Amino acid sequence: MREKLKKSASLLTILCLVLSVFGGSTYAAHRYFEDAKGHWAEDAIKTLTEQGAIAGFPDGLVHPDEIITRAEFATLLARTMTDTVKADANTAAFTDIGGHWAEQSILYLVQQKIIDTDDYENKLFSPNEPITRLEMVKMLVRALGDNCHSKDCICDLDFTDISLLEKEDRMYLCIGEKYFIIKGYPDKTAKPNDNATRGEAFEMLVKEEEAKDKIEQEKPPVIKPDEKPSGGGGNGGGGSSYVPAPQFSFTLPKNSYVGEEVKISPQAKYVSSVSWSITKDEIPVELSSVFEGELNKDGGTLKAKKVGKYTITATAKNSRGREDTHSQTVTVYPVITMDFTLPKTAHTDTTIPVELKIQNLGQNTVVWSLTQDGKALELEKAIAGELTHAGGTIQFKEKGSYVLTAKITDEIGEETTVSKNIDIYPVAEIKLTLPTISHADKAVTLQTESKNTEDLTAAWTLTKNGVPAEIQSQIEGDVSLSDSTIRFKEKGVYQLIVALTDKTGRTFTDTAKITIYPVGAVGFYIPSILHTDDTVKVETTLAEIGEKIATWTATKKGKEIPLSDAITGTLTNEGGNIRFKDKGEYILKCSFTDDGGRTYSYEQAAKVYPIPTVTYTQPKLIHTDTKVAINTTGTDLDGLSLEWLVDNSFGYQDWDTFVTGNLNNEGGNIYFKRAGIYELVARTTDETGRVFLFEPKNKTEVLPVLTLGFELPEVAYTDTQIDIRTSGHNNTLPMEWSLTKNGKSIAISSATDGELNKLGGKVRFTSHGEYVLTAKMVDLLGRSYSHSESITIMPIVDFAFTMPTTVHYGKSFEVAISKSQHTEKANAVWTLSKNGESCSYVGELSKNGGTIAINDIGEFTLTAVVTDILGRECRYSQSITLTNTLPVISEVNAVPTRTVKDGKFLVKISANATDSDGDTTTLEWQGRTEGDYYAVGTHNQGTSKGQHRSLW
Repeated sequence: MREKLKKSASLLTILCLVLSVFGGSTYAAHRYFEDAKGHWAEDAIKTLTEQGAIAGFPDGLVHPDEIITRAEFATLLARTMTDTVKADANTAAFTDIGGHWAEQSILYLVQQKIIDTDDYENKLFSPNEPITRLEMVKMLVRALGDNCHSKDCICDLDFTDISLLEKEDRMYLCIGEKYFIIKGYPDKTAKPNDNATRGEAFEMLVKEEEAKDKIEQEKPPVIKPDEKPSGGGGNGGGGSSYVPAPQFSFTLPKNSYVGEEVKISPQAKYVSSVSWSITKDEIPVELSSVFEGELNKDGGTLKAKKVGKYTITATAKNSRGREDTHSQTVTVYPVITMDFTLPKTAHTDTTIPVELKIQNLGQNTVVWSLTQDGKALELEKAIAGELTHAGGTIQFKEKGSYVLTAKITDEIGEETTVSKNIDIYPVAEIKLTLPTISHADKAVTLQTESKNTEDLTAAWTLTKNGVPAEIQSQIEGDVSLSDSTIRFKEKGVYQLIVALTDKTGRTFTDTAKITIYPVGAVGFYIPSILHTDDTVKVETTLAEIGEKIATWTATKKGKEIPLSDAITGTLTNEGGNIRFKDKGEYILKCSFTDDGGRTYSYEQAAKVYPIPTVTYTQPKLIHTDTKVAINTTGTDLDGLSLEWLVDNSFGYQDWDTFVTGNLNNEGGNIYFKRAGIYELVARTTDETGRVFLFEPKNKTEVLPVLTLGFELPEVAYTDTQIDIRTSGHNNTLPMEWSLTKNGKSIAISSATDGELNKLGGKVRFTSHGEYVLTAKMVDLLGRSYSHSESITIMPIVDFAFTMPTTVHYGKSFEVAISKSQHTEKANAVWTLSKNGESCSYVGELSKNGGTIAINDIGEFTLTAVVTDILGRECRYSQSITLTNTLPVISEVNAVPTRTVKDGKFLVKISANATDSDGDTTTLEWQGRTEGDYYAVGTHNQGTSKGQHRSLW
């Protein structure tokens, strides 16, 4: 029985499912699908695969037992009807197919009157819903065309489940059965409203193509007056139909390039069909492996995929199968494509990578050239480095504007040239010099050295203690590219930066660093914003400290705390590397007192942020219907919100696509929508903009919730082979099969012939009874899936009898029953025939035999037909011969006397006769005279009533 499968809800599955139709080309790539092996639709799948009508799923399978949708079937049918599926934009159809991937196919079938919009309510086609067997039959029958059904046909079908169908629907089934597009199930049902499987669709499509061929063959030939053969001939009596020989030719260019369109426009006459073949370098290949495009009766447009010498051959046939073959050869050369990278600008100190990308160079040569201001240059003199077929690394020696060109000339003289412009600029040099240390009350000299700085713009910037500062407010005097005297007004660590920018935007910079001390002052620098994991280098500037030791203190929330409670690390007069232990707002202070008792100090504030932590766990194995509880434990999340991400080993994915439910700082409950391996990741961003990512590296493998099913017929016999096909599982889990008979568990091997595996199998029940067959599988989590089906196995009636082989007619004889198995609820009908004609007998016969007599002679056949409760017959016959043996005349006497009358003597005649059958015998004589008086002479014999003759 056909399996009931769930439809696929995934658009991706639908797109992969269908529908790779290669325009009807007979050169589609040959494939073999593992799940088609042994399938009842294997031949149809093979045919459609060879035609390029189906290409399977990404998993390499064709899934023949999965449900097919209306959109999928419409696309298959449309693309087997036409090379280009394109519908009139004004076609009025359905309201729910706009933008659907199968829209053009559906509109095309509506336009061709293959789909009748009146068959669907509210103008809704529901393209993603399963298609029924009746819907497919109606589309395929309409595709056959008109005049394939007689108006006088009463559509008397044997299907047992179509009594409620409309007359028109019965007509479609009648045509479908006539052309073998549909056939019933073993239980004599058609199941017109059942959802169709892909295998059924494949089988019907192949049968529909065969039906078209049959209808075409049934058409009478059309003969034009000018196409009749000359010179007489024929078979007389009106002659036979004549079809002229096909004429077919086309031309190809001698040379072409890969990807270049080659249009084939045949000249054809008297051609019914055309098949195409192709060789590459004299080796046969499939069209799709070397060309893009299709070829049909009207030719087509091709684009070569590969280099080679191709011979394209067309074999044209007329309607009588007569052929005309025509070949053309084209040599396809590679298309040389070339490009190289070159920046718009560079400098004389720039090493420039020239990456040359070439396709299909072959044995050709790349020639490089260089021009400056339109004048050709010698590469060796203008650049350092080498350029080859792969490009190279070069450096221009002088400034200027250049054009670099690469040129290739191919085998047939076509040139490929690529040129790039580049402007080369000189390298500017600038150096600033300041004293390393000074004081706020001292002037210093800023020394500058420069080269190639003409036309460059100078920009000066200043930082103080790492923070940008205005030059005018911090420096007394003017800074310039010539030596100048300046004074830093305040204490601090300064960096004076000059930036020279040329036309390319390249900046040449130099920095002069100076530390300005106050008179008897302390200086240091730390960042104002930190985290507890940041290690800070504190550099101090102490003026006039002598041998004194600086004192470091820390204040938190206005209260001085021990330095060791605030930081890790050691601070000295030179500073040091420290890290704050805890979050909070701190003031770090450095101070010392000189010999005169004057205290100098410096302090700086810093806000320290914590490093938040988040921990949580994930289960290792679950199902898609398992609620996952995520419990988080975190620290320092005050005011921060966790954002949750899901990673399926291919990077972060859209949360709502893969997860049902939401998580917050405390976690939450979620479901994973799809099978796969997932990792949950949490992240947050604090006030400083720092992003914290929490990845416990726990992964959850989510298993799908499977279904399991198969079907058994309600009733079968012990000689019935049952094809069982499982459905709803992933074909990877092992399957356990069990069997009960009349409510008791038994071994499958003890009651069946055949084997069952995870895909099902073919079995035969060897004994009758009530059975329940159960399939069970268990996934990695121990989750069990099972399905059971009941079946009644009927015994086979075995009946025979014996009777005499010969008997005398009219004599009663016994018909004895020699074998009578499983006849308890069966009826027996007895018939007697002679020479194929029915005849009668005397007596009664039943399942127990009886006694009868036959009142005739000859060869007779007695037949018993025993019919069980399901109508299955057991027929047995025996032959018998009815005889009647002729009597035997043992003695005949004729004694003449002396008694005379009318000149004749009285003769006393007597005879004796016996009959082996015991029949009464009456003797008569031919020519016997009245009174037995005979003339003297010789007289003939007599004849008995039993037709016995003798001479006397």
